[in-house]
Amino acid sequence: MMDTNKKIDQIRQLMKAVNIAAVVIPSNDPHGSEYVAERWQARKWLTGFSGSAGTAVITLEHAILWTDFRYYIQAEKQISGSLFVLFKMGDPKVPTFEKWLTDTLKPGDTIGIDGNMVSMANMKKYETQFKARGLLLDTTIDVVKDLWADRPPRPNSKAFSFSKKYAGKSRGDKIREIREQMAASGASYHLMATLDDIAWTLNLRGQDVHTNPVNIAFVLMGQDKVFLFIGKEKITDSLSKELSKDDIDIVEYKDITAALSKFGDHKTILVDPENVNCRLYQAIHKTCNIVEKPNPAIALKTIKNDVEIAHLRQTSVKDGAAIVNFLFWLEHHNEEDPVTELTAAQKLYGFRKEQALFVDNSFDPIMAFGDHSAMCHYLPTKETDRIIGKKGMFLTDSGGNYLTGTTDITRTIYQGKPSKQEVTDYTLVLKGHIAVATTLFPKGSKGFQIDTLSRQYLWNQGMDFGHGTGHGVGFFLCVHEGPARISSHPVDVKLEKGMVLTNEPGIYREGAYGIRLENMILVDQAVENEFGTFMKFETLTCCHFERTLIDKNRLSKDEKNWINAYHSWVCEKLSPVLDKDVASWLKDKTRPIE
Repeated sequence: MMDTNKKIDQIRQLMKAVNIAAVVIPSNDPHGSEYVAERWQARKWLTGFSGSAGTAVITLEHAILWTDFRYYIQAEKQISGSLFVLFKMGDPKVPTFEKWLTDTLKPGDTIGIDGNMVSMANMKKYETQFKARGLLLDTTIDVVKDLWADRPPRPNSKAFSFSKKYAGKSRGDKIREIREQMAASGASYHLMATLDDIAWTLNLRGQDVHTNPVNIAFVLMGQDKVFLFIGKEKITDSLSKELSKDDIDIVEYKDITAALSKFGDHKTILVDPENVNCRLYQAIHKTCNIVEKPNPAIALKTIKNDVEIAHLRQTSVKDGAAIVNFLFWLEHHNEEDPVTELTAAQKLYGFRKEQALFVDNSFDPIMAFGDHSAMCHYLPTKETDRIIGKKGMFLTDSGGNYLTGTTDITRTIYQGKPSKQEVTDYTLVLKGHIAVATTLFPKGSKGFQIDTLSRQYLWNQGMDFGHGTGHGVGFFLCVHEGPARISSHPVDVKLEKGMVLTNEPGIYREGAYGIRLENMILVDQAVENEFGTFMKFETLTCCHFERTLIDKNRLSKDEKNWINAYHSWVCEKLSPVLDKDVASWLKDKTRPIE
């Protein structure tokens, strides 16, 4: 296997041969996925950095990796010893990679980027910036294509039908809803590329992306027929017959570009430039009229229907039982048989696997002891695995994908006796969590308006955390689901009844410890009066907080009442499904705070 510096050298040789001044390698696949199948993890292959977000840029003199707050510490370690230099996104002194390129290159230079890995919206943005500097953009170049000798093949798991008894709507109903929006936009066809939107629309699931139950596919939807571009070997005869009842034709995955290029007769096609890659967009026949609008499925799937919500409430109890069983086991395990971060992850997986209709983790679990917990998205490996000792902070962030919904939960506990500072930090994070959980907000409010609530107590102490407060969650789909989120970024999306998000403030002290407390929350209507309609959050996640880390003197009466009510609910819901000794332990963990 080539080391990173040798890969950089070979890429530079190729750049010289084709007269390219810089190469940009993003973290994407042709579908704009957050979690990318191994086949398309070119940035990871090149840099050695395994985080989910980042962009690598190589020029003849520089090799730079951009990533965000979640991965600063991890990226520093993983690129150590290579020619790559880390640029920390979000630092006021650090330019974006586009700005850096425009400042560094000279007019007439060409920048290479694989157009299959960049959305059309981003490509237009890059072109505008680069053109102003006199820079050229080549979207046909794939510098890793011939260098990545052991590149994994395209995933090939079998697709399977997702029952209406879990989904709440048939694929026919969902297709009709999308067609109505197509017609309202004057479009006779709609191109879909995002994997979770395709999975939701067609009530199909698969195992093509690690911990994401999706299939690698494209969809071209007409008013009378749907064309599913997917590896034909992935569709069984029985599934093919089932799909044909909804007028869905199976076409080979690789034929999507050719189909679009032959798509003439001045048809009107709805395309979401934020979620269709540049090469696919450019392949559409020139006589077509392109309507640029968001993919209708994005907004439709984020509002969970009554069937999904009922399943999620039940799933939260199942998942809560798994987490409580895990935390009980961790506290009572035989000290002669040490537990490591990796063995803890395996044990938690086993507890979830005992639950009905569990399929897989919803992401690789974060099991972080001591200073590892200060790395926001730390994942233990054989090289970094550490014994969970008798003294130190332990952060566990995990989730499950069940046929009855997707979960995401973070709890932080302390092994031993915590310091005053650790108790204070935990309590401040918990206060921010409660502030979000208990807020009422006017209908039409957006996530960035809620985000401040989670940070206020940290801000008062001159502290903050670098990630968002919450993200959307799919239903037996991707654990991160847009477009709604609770974040300081001014995302122009209203929080609507039926949306499921997370509430996860935190604090991270590099080299020491990290704390994060995460529950899933459901948006619901609270009250309607002369001042308008107000919304609220229903907490779905069912698991206690750590009493030994709570400073009750820092809590208001209302905050204590919320914790006591929440803990009473957790105990009531979980005790009947736990073994007697675990239920007794949980009762003590959830006893009222005086």
